[in-house]
Amino acid sequence: MAGSGSMRQKQETGAGPVSRRQLLRGAAVVSGAAALGPFSVPKLAFGRKFLRPIVCGLNARKGDPTYNSVAWIPEILKEKYNIEITFQLHHSSELGTDVDQIEAVQNGFIDLTSNSTSNVGGFTNAYNWANLPYSIVSREAAYRIYKSDLMADSSAKAERDMGVKVLPYVDAGGFRLLSNSKRPLRVPADVQGLKFRVTQAPISSAIIRAWGGNPTPIPWTETYTSIKQGVVDGMHVQPIWTFGFRFYEVLKHATEVGDTYAIQVQILNRNTWNIFPKDVQEAIMKAADEAADRANRQDWELESKMIQNLKEKGMVIYTPAAAEMKAWREAAMALWEEYGKEKHGVTRPQLDRIRELNRI
Repeated sequence: MAGSGSMRQKQETGAGPVSRRQLLRGAAVVSGAAALGPFSVPKLAFGRKFLRPIVCGLNARKGDPTYNSVAWIPEILKEKYNIEITFQLHHSSELGTDVDQIEAVQNGFIDLTSNSTSNVGGFTNAYNWANLPYSIVSREAAYRIYKSDLMADSSAKAERDMGVKVLPYVDAGGFRLLSNSKRPLRVPADVQGLKFRVTQAPISSAIIRAWGGNPTPIPWTETYTSIKQGVVDGMHVQPIWTFGFRFYEVLKHATEVGDTYAIQVQILNRNTWNIFPKDVQEAIMKAADEAADRANRQDWELESKMIQNLKEKGMVIYTPAAAEMKAWREAAMALWEEYGKEKHGVTRPQLDRIRELNRI
């Protein structure tokens, strides 16, 4: 969910107390030849038991849906396909910032990571259509899109651009809340002058500016401290992440603007993928698809619970009336004129397909 930057010592957001270099060194020792490309072919023992673990660097907390969507893959592989592959899971950005971990998968230092379309946008424009405000209007629409030709084409492009294997897509908490520590935000005019943490994706900054705010790209691992110290006043993040990383301690107001549906892109190092026989690759994709579906059901169930949890912790969460929501939508959707073009990686057929799949 974040941008770039170095690991910090343990913060109240949950980052680990040891350095990224120490953790990655430990991961490398365990994974053996994880970064050696063709030399990393796993040894087979007792049929389909792969000895080298898959090292996974995740930004979610342990037990969150985007963590479980990875953790469940080896369980399903063993239960349904009699294939044993150990997934070595590092949660809560233990192996670095979001951008660090994406780069680590590309160069083979770790095998797998999972991150938002916004952060992946720094490496490919394959998902720029998904980062447009109000490009996904409901969870039902999101699940149609996940299984559609639109997403299949995006996967293929991301694989070409990034040199990775894209696994099935996972919800990352539903729609983002616009949260801040200063005042209620009922209409875009209320945003004027406030500073918000955003990802590195240009469209993330553009949305905040469209509402009158001042965007500041900050790594996820530094967001809590930045809000606490007044570097920024708020953020644009989903309820599950807002609650799970205790942002209710520094944020008091939130608005359900409904503009951005958070999608997590799961990527696997290409050399790691290629070491598996074709039938094992097929089993991995089936297991990953089942794990993603299970995680998405869990995510849906958790969204309203997380909002209630935030309210119980003292956050005031405002749902705009129809006229107010129209003002939020119109201000943000004006960006389609600029960012919904081929120079930003968005084509007219993609926009038409988005409308069809959203059924609007």
